[in-house]
Amino acid sequence: MIGVPLLLAIPVDWTGRDGVETAARLSDVCSARPRLWIGSGVRSIPWGRGGKVIGPVFRRDLRESPKFGPDWRASGSVLELVEQLSRQCWGAYLAILPGRDGEGLGVFGDPSGLLPVYRTTSGGHVLLSSDPRLFAGAGAAAPAIDWAALRVHLGWPELRQEATCLAGVDELRPGMLYRFGGAGRPDETVWRPEDFLPTGPVPDFGDATAVLRACVQDVMGAWAENLGPVAVAASGGVDSSLICAALACGGHRFSCITLATADPSGDERRFVRTLADRLGAIVDERIYSPAAIDLTLSASRGLPRPARRSLSLALDEALDSARIRLGANTVFDGNGGDNLFCFLHSAAPVVDRLRAQGVRAALPTFLDMCSVTGADLQTMVGAVWRRYWRKGRRKDWPADRQLLAGTPDNWPMPTALTPWLEADVGIHGGKRDHLALILHAQNHIHGLGGIDVPRFSPLMSQPLLELCLALPTWLWCRGGINRSLARAAFADVLPQSVLRRTAKAGPDSFLRQLFAGNRKLLRAMLLDGHLARHGLVDRPAIEAAMATDVLSADAIAYRLLDLAEAEAWVRSWTG
Repeated sequence: MIGVPLLLAIPVDWTGRDGVETAARLSDVCSARPRLWIGSGVRSIPWGRGGKVIGPVFRRDLRESPKFGPDWRASGSVLELVEQLSRQCWGAYLAILPGRDGEGLGVFGDPSGLLPVYRTTSGGHVLLSSDPRLFAGAGAAAPAIDWAALRVHLGWPELRQEATCLAGVDELRPGMLYRFGGAGRPDETVWRPEDFLPTGPVPDFGDATAVLRACVQDVMGAWAENLGPVAVAASGGVDSSLICAALACGGHRFSCITLATADPSGDERRFVRTLADRLGAIVDERIYSPAAIDLTLSASRGLPRPARRSLSLALDEALDSARIRLGANTVFDGNGGDNLFCFLHSAAPVVDRLRAQGVRAALPTFLDMCSVTGADLQTMVGAVWRRYWRKGRRKDWPADRQLLAGTPDNWPMPTALTPWLEADVGIHGGKRDHLALILHAQNHIHGLGGIDVPRFSPLMSQPLLELCLALPTWLWCRGGINRSLARAAFADVLPQSVLRRTAKAGPDSFLRQLFAGNRKLLRAMLLDGHLARHGLVDRPAIEAAMATDVLSADAIAYRLLDLAEAEAWVRSWTG
């Protein structure tokens, strides 16, 4: 497991006059002063006044870990220090810094969110940990299920929320400075997406491509040196292929793992073979096996939400087995690539360019988006017109009420972990759509820790996130193909068969088999389980859904499998 196991205990009544002590054992972390326990082998760097930065952290200009010496103004305020850290470094880290003059203790998680940190209160202490299972080691009671929060999660399964589905446990917001003790100063947002949105002259497409290539190569190289040897979960699509190309261009050895369904509908192996041959990588090919999935076991076990899907059980088993055979430490995946690389399917890029550069400049983007979306000219004209004159911001995400019971008529959207839809995007309205895409990916990104398989999603690293936000939406669809900048970045390296792909197959047939082969088990889990007993699911609707013909059951079958994962997740915490 790649992870950064840590637990920080801060007395609720702490005055802020002491530094942070180190606990040799997890059971000793609670005391009269703040104490920190970190797992064996976890890297931490001392930082001023007894503080630490825990987890992988890289300088912007170099791949090596920084040393927080005199040039880091150890005499500055906590806010100044974390602002400097956010500007000059990136990674998957948690910074802990005792303040001065009554400032208390500052805690700052890196803006990418690749190291999630959770918080609870127990026995007179605030506990912060990268893994909620560690709270029990500090003497906290086993977490109880928050049934109301679980219902909300199932209503917005694609939205990562501040609240978790464990009672009394929330998640710290990435990029925010939290303060504990001291004079009671408020928490402050340090990293904001609006600080990186397009401003000034629009870069030339070629220049933007070169900058993106350099950034991807630097980021992948830094992670490969820190977490490698690496195997890439390659699908033959743009995003995972981009990771492979960056590693190859940086001189980093890597291998590929590809998974396929037993029938041709989800078999991408020919594309991965072509990619691996071109880049000189070994490929381990696996077939999805329904026998690898026991729906009574949770793919989200240990997490504070049932955010993973049942399919992940088969993925975990196959990827980890292949990783071990290949001698890799870590599996990189391309999760979040569609979202980060601005795969919009609307008139947003046309309207953005129209507002920024006028009608003449927007005409090529108009044609580009007709090609990307498949819309005819008249349909696109109507979409541009409606969006151009639309007043106000985009509507809140609608809840998914399928098969749920007890949902109010006016169900308010919950607070997002990263409330980026409130960002001021100026004339670039499509950037709110871009931010929404990234929010949709956050529950499916693999960070450091949380699951028992060493799998990591490096595309969401802070430098790439900031760069992609800074590039106007219309650059991403140039030439009438989605994610065009990402394709162009390594066009001289990747096979044309990969570069030309605009869509790829998925494991739909496997999921239908999983549904068909587990109807009896699914019925028992969902009609007689915890969710039903606590009134979260609509039992008659589930009865009807269970009778759906398997060949036409895609959407409802996926929902049933997600609810079964939630049921298994509850059992993983309650026994």
